Amino acid sequence: MQIVLLCGGLGTRISKIAKNDPKGMLEIKNRPFISYILRSLETYSFKNIHFCLGYKSDKYLAYLTEYYSHLNFTYTVEDSNRLLGTGGAIKNCLNLLDKNFIIQYGDTILEIDYKKFFKLHLQKNKSMTMSILNSSKSHETPNLFCKESFEGNLSCIYNKKKPPLNANFIDYGAIVFKKEIFEKIEKKIFDLSDLQEELTLKNECNFYEVDNKYIEIGNPLSFENAKTELDDF
Repeated sequence: MQIVLLCGGLGTRISKIAKNDPKGMLEIKNRPFISYILRSLETYSFKNIHFCLGYKSDKYLAYLTEYYSHLNFTYTVEDSNRLLGTGGAIKNCLNLLDKNFIIQYGDTILEIDYKKFFKLHLQKNKSMTMSILNSSKSHETPNLFCKESFEGNLSCIYNKKKPPLNANFIDYGAIVFKKEIFEKIEKKIFDLSDLQEELTLKNECNFYEVDNKYIEIGNPLSFENAKTELDDF
C-alpha cells in the first residue's frame, strides 16, 4: 500500500496560531502534529509515504530528514504562490504513485483499518473508495446523503460546496483512487472534492463506513481540542 499526505495548503483558518509554521509542524506536547499522523500509520507497513508539500515545505523536509530518515518517503513541492489545489497536487506527483493509492489530509489523524479499506477498493474495482462517518458522530456539517440498497451496499451523493439538504454522513478523510482517473484529467489546478462529486454521480465510487473518531487541527478550536484528545493517543 502507498499513502499520499496532502501537506501543501496555506492553513489560512489557523494562521493566527500557526504564524510561520505549516499546520503539520504545529507542536502539541513538544512534538509536531505530523509525527502523530506518522505514528498512526506505523502498524500498517506502508511501502511508501508520499508528501505533497507547498507552503513552508523546508520545515517539513528538515524534520523528516532528521527524524524519519529510516522511512521510505518521497515528496513533491509545489510553488506556494501558485498552489494547484488538492487535485492538482496529485496530478503533480503521478509519476511517483502506484496504480492504486490512498490519500489523506496532513492535518488529520484517522482511526481506520487501512488494509481493509484498501482491500475493499481493490475488490470492488471502482475508480474511487471514500471513507465516511455518520454525522451523529461528528461536529462537522454533513456533506453526503447515503442510503442502503437492498443488496446492503451504500449509495451516496456527495457535494462539499452545496451539501444535500438531507445529508447524513461526512467525508471521513481517507480516499483510495485509481491512478488512471488522474491521468485522464487535463487541467492542472483543481480540487479533489470536485472529482469526488463527479465520481459519486457516475456511480464510480465505493463507500467504507467508519465508526471511529478522528483528530484534526484545521482551525484554532479543533487545535485546542486536539491537545486534550491526544492524551489518549
